Amino acid sequence: MKALALDMDGTILDHRAEFPLTLSDTLAELKEKGMYIFFATGRTSHEIQSITPDHCPLDGYVAASGMGVYAGGFQIESTSFSPDTVERMIEEARKREIYYEVHTLENSSRTHLQDKEYTIRDFKLKRPASLKAFEIDFTENSLENEAQWVDALPYEDVVKIFFFSIDEEKIRAWYDFLQKNQETADYALYTTSVHNAEVMKKGKDKATGIKALLEHYHIDFEDVHAVGDSMNDLPLFEKAGKATAMKNADEAIKSAAFDVTDHTCDEDGLEKYLRAEYL
Repeated sequence: MKALALDMDGTILDHRAEFPLTLSDTLAELKEKGMYIFFATGRTSHEIQSITPDHCPLDGYVAASGMGVYAGGFQIESTSFSPDTVERMIEEARKREIYYEVHTLENSSRTHLQDKEYTIRDFKLKRPASLKAFEIDFTENSLENEAQWVDALPYEDVVKIFFFSIDEEKIRAWYDFLQKNQETADYALYTTSVHNAEVMKKGKDKATGIKALLEHYHIDFEDVHAVGDSMNDLPLFEKAGKATAMKNADEAIKSAAFDVTDHTCDEDGLEKYLRAEYL
């Protein structure tokens, strides 16, 4: 294999969204052996840069599940929703009092201040057993982050809209609405837990993003080893020469993979796997 294409949440990052302390050193060893290091994630460029250690050897990354592609620190490809699409989707979410975040490639999430009241009601609901630890942190951080709550939402250059609710029935109904309208809309729909949903541009995914990086570096897909844990990794799993699922992945992801790590993301599963496989 000549390149690694690594998911972030649930793969590189643990369920607290923390970057393992020694993973950068392991990736550096692989880099010295001639391996290209790519990240492929649903996170935006701003989020990737803010969470990745400065000394992490990174040849390129796919942001927002294919909406932005970066090589050597420079953007080589990007796409975004039309402003009308963003505005319509936010209005539909508001009608149902669904918490949302509007993401552009270069800026952190934004939510309109007028929607904070119903968000507080939702986030203060009794926490069900299905709510993950990182989602508890997420709800607390979102309410405390003053920069996120704005008087005017960005409608230009939006690459992702994220939705969340502690109420499983409410977010499921919203997911079903989005899924029902997906055929005639210009978005692709993803979820990483029973409490969220997110949309990106249709026709763009991690595989199309990695393809752009491979063309840039003159690498074939058959020489790519992809590692991930979520449904948005599946397009990449189908193209990569080798696909590995994390132990913490859903069964549908594991069944699509060549192999599965022995440890979860909370047990440094990726680093242990890479060391056993390549070092």
